[in-house]
Amino acid sequence: MRCQHCGHEVPEGSVFCNRCGYRMSKDMPCPHCGKQIPASSVFCPLCGKAVEQEVQNTPSTSSVTTPPASRPSQQGMTYNEQRAAARRQPANAWQQPEPVEPEDDDDDDNGGGRSHYDRNLIIGIVAAALIIGLLSLLRHCNSQENDRLANQADSVALIAEGSQDPMAVFNAELSRNNFTEDKAYTGCAVRLNSSDPNAPEHLIGVTYKDDTDRPFIKVYNLTRDGAQWKTELAQTKYFDGRNIVMDHSSLIADAMNVPRAVTVDGKQCLYFAFLNHLKGAGEGNNGRVTLCLFEPEGKKLTTLTYDGTIRSRSDGRQYVYCRGPLENTSSSERSFLRQEAASIGAIHVATQDEIDAEEEAKAKEEEEKALEGEENAGAKWDHDNAENMDKLKEGEEVKMKPTQYDKPIINMREIKDKLENDRYLVFLDTKGSVVGFNKNTRKYFTIYSGKNGSASGISFHSDNHVLIKTPSGSITYDLVHDKAKSSN
Repeated sequence: MRCQHCGHEVPEGSVFCNRCGYRMSKDMPCPHCGKQIPASSVFCPLCGKAVEQEVQNTPSTSSVTTPPASRPSQQGMTYNEQRAAARRQPANAWQQPEPVEPEDDDDDDNGGGRSHYDRNLIIGIVAAALIIGLLSLLRHCNSQENDRLANQADSVALIAEGSQDPMAVFNAELSRNNFTEDKAYTGCAVRLNSSDPNAPEHLIGVTYKDDTDRPFIKVYNLTRDGAQWKTELAQTKYFDGRNIVMDHSSLIADAMNVPRAVTVDGKQCLYFAFLNHLKGAGEGNNGRVTLCLFEPEGKKLTTLTYDGTIRSRSDGRQYVYCRGPLENTSSSERSFLRQEAASIGAIHVATQDEIDAEEEAKAKEEEEKALEGEENAGAKWDHDNAENMDKLKEGEEVKMKPTQYDKPIINMREIKDKLENDRYLVFLDTKGSVVGFNKNTRKYFTIYSGKNGSASGISFHSDNHVLIKTPSGSITYDLVHDKAKSSN
């Protein structure tokens, strides 16, 4: 036999080449049970233990070869004995003997588990070190943030303690108690004065927000306990779809009057007011002014709302024109608010004369609306010329009030008589009404309405003058100047 790897002649029946160690057979004995198994086995298919292959069947310049006899002889050897045996193994010029690693005591039991255990142990140690480092970093950052918040709180507390301005105290306490997350504006803050010298210092503040879908106001109770302030959210009121504006300028009010601390029914309260118009509303749209009274002891918020039309003053400032508050004012709180409303220029409560004038104008508007359209041309002429017809009966010449229409105002199938010249057409219908048509302007207009007595005939009295026969006499109508007078 010749070795397929180095060409050396080997004895018949050899399993390995006695020169290069190349495996001649495709089978190999299991190092544990001694049974013949495929040479490419990693684990013995009979005993299940790991097979340590020290000889590779694929030729390579980097492969390591070991004589067949060396394998069984290494079982039970010490590490130094294995190294000595490895140095005695023959090797070709381009191959290096594979270093022999010391065997683990557990290899006979769990095969290659030891190497996996060592690798997992190293990975676990590295991961634990990373986690510990990360936790330390987070703890350090959290400690710094806590220190920053503590310093900020101390700074805010100093501001609140040293300031006499209620707005400064209110803003500082909102920040210290994390009440600023809603990003609301500060509307007002007022200190309540008590006659009891032992009573704790008391302050009420209001915030508002109008750039959301649900605008709101919030009322806070602040009570001083020693060096600290106790801050409590007492009331929240929403105003869906409306803009909130809270300043004395928009209210057209004296800054000394709105807001302020007041006493109602012997109780200290905060009085304030604000606009809450519809979003995007301007002149002619709906607007509101809301007056508020907050009683801190019972956390009671009483409101009085004036709702009406937004109008503009000569100086450009707007106000709400209304007929009074929406709510009943029988309670003492609302009675107080109604009295205060008189000092707010953004509210105008209509007088009885103004109400009467409004009603009359509204009725007239509705009447005129009912007389619109070609179908109501005769009724409109009667309405507009009622006084003129009375004057005609007294023999006066009057200037009539005709209305021009683009479409016919007479039923052409009911024409009884017709006049025509170069400039005008004049029609008499079966109802006794007279209608003119201007050829130049292409407009129709009423000359006479049959409701004043049916006209029985028409004729040209002279150029552009029509003579109309009525039950009460004849009328001459000047088509050019729209003038009429009685004619006997």
